[in-house]
This record gives sequence, C-alpha cells and structure tokens, in this order.
Amino acid sequence: MFSENKPVTKNNILKCLDNHFTEWTSGNEKIDDFIQEMQSKINDHSDIIFEWIPYNQFNEIKETGNNSSITVYSAIWKDGPLYRNYDYTNSYTRNPNKEVALKYFCNLQHSIDFLINEAKKYSTNNKAFHILYGISQDSSTNNYILVQNNSINITNWISGNEKIDNFIQEMQLSSAILEWIPYNQFNKIKKTGENGSITVYSAIWKGGPLQYNYMYNNYTRDPNKEIALKCLRNSQYSIDFLIIEANKYLTNNEGFHKLYGISQNPDTNDYILVQNNSINVTNCISINEKIDNFIQEMQLKMDKYIDTVFEWIPYNQFNEIKETCKNDSITVYSAIWKDGPLHYNNEYDSYTRDSNKKVALKCFCHLQYSIDFLMNEAKKYSRVFHILYGISQNTITNNYILVQNNFINITNWISGSEKIDNFIQETQFKIIHYPNVVFEWIPYNQFDEIKETGKNGSITVYSAIWMDGPLCYNYKYFVSYSTSYTRNPNKEVTFKYLHNSQSAIDFVINKAENYLTNIYDGSIFVLYGISQNPDTNDYILVLSNFFWENGNKKIDNFIQKMQSLYKSNVLFEWIPYNQIYEFKEIGKNDSITAYSAIWKDGPLLYSNYGRNPNKEVVLKCLHNSHSTIDFVISEAEKYLINTYGYKDIYIIYGISQNPDTNDYIFVLSNFIWESGYKKIDDFIQKMQLKMKESSYKDNLFEWIPYNQLNEIKEIGKNGSITIYSAIWKDGPLYYNKDKEYSNYSRVSNKAVALKYLYNSQNTIEFVINKVVEYSKSTFGIRDFVIYGISQNPETNDYILVLNNYIWE
Repeated sequence: MFSENKPVTKNNILKCLDNHFTEWTSGNEKIDDFIQEMQSKINDHSDIIFEWIPYNQFNEIKETGNNSSITVYSAIWKDGPLYRNYDYTNSYTRNPNKEVALKYFCNLQHSIDFLINEAKKYSTNNKAFHILYGISQDSSTNNYILVQNNSINITNWISGNEKIDNFIQEMQLSSAILEWIPYNQFNKIKKTGENGSITVYSAIWKGGPLQYNYMYNNYTRDPNKEIALKCLRNSQYSIDFLIIEANKYLTNNEGFHKLYGISQNPDTNDYILVQNNSINVTNCISINEKIDNFIQEMQLKMDKYIDTVFEWIPYNQFNEIKETCKNDSITVYSAIWKDGPLHYNNEYDSYTRDSNKKVALKCFCHLQYSIDFLMNEAKKYSRVFHILYGISQNTITNNYILVQNNFINITNWISGSEKIDNFIQETQFKIIHYPNVVFEWIPYNQFDEIKETGKNGSITVYSAIWMDGPLCYNYKYFVSYSTSYTRNPNKEVTFKYLHNSQSAIDFVINKAENYLTNIYDGSIFVLYGISQNPDTNDYILVLSNFFWENGNKKIDNFIQKMQSLYKSNVLFEWIPYNQIYEFKEIGKNDSITAYSAIWKDGPLLYSNYGRNPNKEVVLKCLHNSHSTIDFVISEAEKYLINTYGYKDIYIIYGISQNPDTNDYIFVLSNFIWESGYKKIDDFIQKMQLKMKESSYKDNLFEWIPYNQLNEIKEIGKNGSITIYSAIWKDGPLYYNKDKEYSNYSRVSNKAVALKYLYNSQNTIEFVINKVVEYSKSTFGIRDFVIYGISQNPETNDYILVLNNYIWE
C-alpha cells in the first residue's frame, strides 16, 4: 500500500500502483485483472483510484443493516483513499481514518462475475454520489466486500427488502439522491388528507434530505425539513406497485415534485413515499382517487420551473363568486382565490403564492359523475395562453370546476351557443406558441362607428371600432405567461356579416375555420373572433382586413392556394367588379380587351399592412371565359409563377368578373401583350429575363400591338428596309427604382422609329436574329434602344420598334 505521506503524481501513479502490485493483489486473477483494468482507465485528476484494500485496513467494523443477500457495515479505513492535492505539487496523498461503508455479499465468495458486475455499476468520478474505492475480502468468511463512501450514511439505508434496496441502489448509482429513511426520523406527523388507497401526512424530517454543497464539494443535510409523507396503504404486499409509483418522481432539483426516499411505518408495515412539500401537497387530496392520480400525473410532468402549478383547490378558497355567463353545459363565474396560484420565484429559488388572484371558474353542470370528461377537458389546456390552475368542486352541488386564469376576461366569452363556444375554446387550446392575437367571442356592444363598406350576394362588409380591442401577446413587457397578453383598444376592424346564419352554426364554424386554416400571413389577415348582431341574430366574423370571395369554389380555392404559395408585397385576391371605375379601352385582339381603370379600395400591401386606395390598374378581359374556369386559372398561374421573369415588371392583383358578360378579368399593375406566336413570345420572355439579370434595366422589351402606333410617317427607305416615325400611345415600360412596388411604369405618347422587315411573316427566325443583332450592337447604349416587336395586320410584315435608327 502507499504510505499516507508519500505523494504520488498523476504521471506516475499507474507505475507506482504496478510497482506495489504484490502489496495490493487479491490473489484472484479475475479480480486483479479487473482492478488493473479500472486503474488503466484513469485519465483525469477527478477519477477515483480504484484498488484492492486488505481487510486488515479496517477498524471499528459495525453491522448497520442487512437483507437476504447483503449486509452493510460501517468502518474506519486506516490509510484511507487516494485523492488529489489541489496545490502547486499537483500530487496524490491518502486521506487517513476515513469512514466508509462495507457492502458484504453473503455466501458469494465463488461468484466473482457477480461481484465485478456490481462494481462496474459505480461511477469512477469522485464527484459522484456513490463512490466505490475498491474491493476487499473478509479473511474469516471469504465474502467479498465493496468499499464505498458513506456521505449518505449508507449504513442506514437497508430496508430489509431486497427489491426495494436494489431499486434504491440503482437510483443512487444513476446519480439520484434517493434513500431509505428510517421511520424514527419523522416528528410531528399529522394526517392532512386521504382518498381510496392513499393517506397524506405532514411531518418534520429530523436529519433532513441530502444536498450537494458546491462550496465544499460534498453532501450535507438540511435538518428539520418539512416534508409530505404519502402512505400507500397495504403496500407491503405490492412492492412492484411501490417501485412503479416511486419511478414516476423526479429525484433531482429540477422537478416540482421531488422524491427524497422511501420509508415504512413499523406499526402497519405500509410503505411511504417521502417527498417535498413546496405545494403544501398535504392539501391536494380531492377524495376522488382518479382525480388525485390525474393531478399527481400533471405535477410529475413538470420537469422544469414553469410558470404555474396545477393542483387541487378547496372550494372554500374562493371569495366573491359571481355568475357571468353560461350555455347549456357550462356556467362561468368570476372569483377571488384567497391563497392564489403557485409560481416559481427565480429570485428566491422557491415556489410562492400570488394571493387574492382573480380567476375564472368554469363549472360543468350535472357532471359530478363524469370524471373522465373532466380530465379530458383539463388535458386540453396549454400554459401559453389559457392557464389551468387546478380543479375544484362545489361542495353544495358536487359539480366539478376548472379554475383558470382570467386575463382574457373569459367570463365574457360565452356566446350562448355550445357549438360556437366549444369551437372558440378548442381554437384557443391549439395555441402552442405565442400568437400576435387571440381568437375569441366578442360581444356586439363592443363595437362603435359601424359603417357599411361593401356588399356581394349574401355577404355585407362593415368597418367598425372595437372598444376594448384584440388581445395581443406583448413581447416587450413579458413578466410571466399569465401577464403577457394586453389589449389594443379602439382598434379599427372589418365585419363580415353572414346573413341568415343564426340557424346555420356549422356554416359559421366552417367559414371561421377556413380563415384560420388558409390565411397564410397573420400580419395582414387576422381573424379576431366571432360576434352576433342581437337584432338580426346574424353571426359576424371580425377581421383585421377583408378579402372578397367569388362564390365559385374552384376560383376561391385557387386564390387561397396562390395566397399561401406566392408571397410578394401585394396580396392576390378576388376583386368585386363594383370596386372598379373609369374604364378606358386601351387595346384589343380576338380574345382579349385591355382597359385602364381605377380600383377604389386598391391593393393590400404587406409593407404597411393596409390598402393603397384609388389605384390605377390595367384590366385584361378574357372573352367568353365564363365557361372555361380551368383556362382562367391556368392563365393566372402563368402570371403568378412566371411573371415573365420578374415580379417588379407587373403585378397581378387578382381576378374579377364582369356581371353583364360573366367574362373573367385579370387586374394588373401593367399589361404586356402577346403576339400569339409561341416562338416569338418565348423569345420575348427570354429577352426580358436577360435584361433583368443584367444591370441595364432602363426599359422592357415587349410585344407591341400595331394599333398602339399612331401618326405613322415614312422617313426613309433603303433596299428591303423602310423606316417610319410613329407615336406609341401607351409608350414603353421604364424601370423606376424610386417606386415603392411595381417598379416599372409606362411613358405614354412616346416618339419611336419603326423598322419594317418586308416579307418577314414566313421567316420568324430572320426576325429573331435581327433583334439579337440589335440587342448585341446597341445593348447598354442609351441613345439606341429596341423597345420590342410589332406586326402590320394588313401585310403581316414584322416591325422592330426603336427609339432611333442607325442605317446599315
């Protein structure tokens, strides 16, 4: 063995152990090999120096406990274990006369493998709860001994039941501070509650639980600790049940419920779970075993310090109980909870109550026998928005009550329709993350300045001021989950009246679900809730903004799909025809007529969450399109998906329909004509993409209808080429970097030069090559710009439209 005053450096410790092998050898090859293997794993100063310890090293050996296979003794180890000196020498010395625990394995002198397997369960780090210093052997009985630390006073932990002792040891070896606690450690035992098979007592634990002391790097006890004793009646016959119950608890300090250990009443032999009493767990008994088990299950899931603790709340805790609203199955009351809910206090590292707390009591009428229903309702709650503090029971009616927070003023949310109330509640329960606003029932008397703004079939739209305003999550002033929602008063909102909806609740719910599911960006479209006009009984959807629907399912579904897929600065929507005025025809061909117009409300912009009213737009009217919905949708998809390569050239605001002809209309920021020849249209798109990818964006290359050209005059001729001057009515599209959106705008009545390509109607490749030549030779030269291609409808000759002309 090493002398206690002979320092051993880490670098040569294995060498020293090897040199003294004859001093520490057990005489059993398997054990010696195992000890050497353990020593070879030493790679840190905090690792235990595992060794063979001769039995004659132990003094004052006293038996302290046993079960069928294990006997535990306390002893003094004369030389003591090796430990590191944290000084400049960085050496190892022994800690003499160390109190240790000797764990005897009775009648197992021949079971070396079992011994080794037991030893392997221990941690090799000296900061672990259980430390195994080494192996020894009783020279009289030949029983092998595991020599370990006694910081827990392990010599007292033997229960006498092998199953329980093994369970406690397994928990301790996994770094849990769980122990067997002798019943005589408890004082001032008082019964506080019971249900079927459980009785709860408060008590004082004299020795108190073990706590790790980081300053001194050891475990110390917290004496005279108030604890709760959970007595499992008749548990002496069901050890497995006891272990299952104990396994539910968290034994570290991160849990709300902490299990300190197991004990046993010596008079009744009932086993006891000894736990902390931060909630005053002694009051949590409801007398219904199912409910008590459910409450315990909810509390045991609290593996972090969350905002509020779920508990049983005696009914006599409530003052100032006032009925506020109800429907067929629920009555809601406001009340003051005297003690108030438990919150974790980070400053004091403990749970404290928030006394005289205003709460909402949700009473389930005539359901005193439906415990499963009650528990299923309680499970729906989230700690994010609705906080469920616990369950109570009216002592007169026996109706069960869910006790929850009242910061939404939940006492006003009952609509009177059970279906709608359930839908609103379910929607609120789905809140997992903190939303911008909360969906709720809104009493009609909350609205001022109600004004009709539009009508379409069975829907009327109004603007209004919501006095209290929506409930919004306040990130800036977060204090706790229950105080982080505030109202935004005098909020301007939009009503969508659903006429004759009082008898069609499912229709109302489907409409609301449609908004909640399909509106893809809550920053522009928010469904605040549902209301009802008390005079007409029509239900109302209360929104931040409104977009119209066409009524054709295919079109409406397509619009919703496009809103969710394509996110530009402007929202794609259905635009009622009566929103558009000052129509002026600007061009037409066989299948299309184009108009300029003014859109009253204007497009909905993401940049400022509002509309841009009286917006000048271009209408592309698709002739005879009322019977070809699929064609309309495929054409709109081209705009949304391709936009000829760039969203800043033109924007498709939405679709409309002429009520007289039923022709569908695309509402655009600008309009670009097509030639009708795939080769030329594909080439034009290619040119547009090429220009977008370059830094040169002054104007857009496009197809120009011949009827856009006025005052055509011949100005020169050369062989097969004639040059004309002309005025282009709409004019070219120019890039305007200062515009907020739709960065291209037209310069009307533009003087241009026309280069006629005679006999070119049959040689499209020739036309394309000519354009390519121009674009290469003049690209980037501002004095020479090719605006696009046109075609004389009488001769079918193609025309290059230029700002100037260079003779060749």
